[in-house]
Amino acid sequence: MKTFLGVIRYEYRMSTRRLGLWIAFGIVTLPYLSMIQFGGAESQPLVSNQELWPLLGQMIFQLNLFMPVVAGIAIADRLVRDSRLGVDELLHSTCLNRWSYLLGKYLGSLLSVLTPVFLFTIFFSLLMLAAGMPLIVIWIAFLAFLSIIVPAYAFITIFSLACPLLMPVRVYQVLFTGYWFWGNFLNSQFIPTISDTYLSAAGKYACHGLFNGCTWSGSPLTGSTALDAWLNIAVLAGCILTALIITERFLAWRSGNLVRPAVIPAESRG
Repeated sequence: MKTFLGVIRYEYRMSTRRLGLWIAFGIVTLPYLSMIQFGGAESQPLVSNQELWPLLGQMIFQLNLFMPVVAGIAIADRLVRDSRLGVDELLHSTCLNRWSYLLGKYLGSLLSVLTPVFLFTIFFSLLMLAAGMPLIVIWIAFLAFLSIIVPAYAFITIFSLACPLLMPVRVYQVLFTGYWFWGNFLNSQFIPTISDTYLSAAGKYACHGLFNGCTWSGSPLTGSTALDAWLNIAVLAGCILTALIITERFLAWRSGNLVRPAVIPAESRG
């Protein structure tokens, strides 16, 4: 367990110390700051606690428009880099097993890209408090972060780690950017897309089903319920688990460490 936690801590520190990560997140944050200043919290009239749920759900959902693209691009080289530098071979010589290595890389990468979004969510909530909103906005924003932001980032993290093992990192980054908008924000009435299915990872079902918000999403999903939201999260969790298992098996195959029956050389028998 200590080694496993060490992998998480190392991956998290290495990722969050990359200046480019913070610069990229800072750039995509600018439109949201503009929204808060001119059309968001500071210009919102005082609303009831019941009206705060769709308001916060909608605002937190909008963070999933551009920020996940930055996250997916930023962590696309995490596993590939270890292979290129020979770090994975060093790890195989230690007591660290593949599952601890993979889960440590996964959780460390996930926490590193969630950190800027979480900090902005807190900042966003404090701005709303300063504008006269009740203290409950912090609690609602936190719940929206857990149900809308976290599942999306958990989903894209495993695929951003695994897919570059099969294709060049730059190719994946371009394809991922196209996928994110095609698979989550395009209207299925105009172009074939998984945007309105449970495979959508942007959090539209949670936004509408749990917060009664998400009127802006390309397709409002006005019939979505809390059950739809939980089913969406369950489908994403199933995809994450499947991707983790396949990635672990691929790493095992690549390293030649698949379980094989022991073979005793003929000259040593007897």
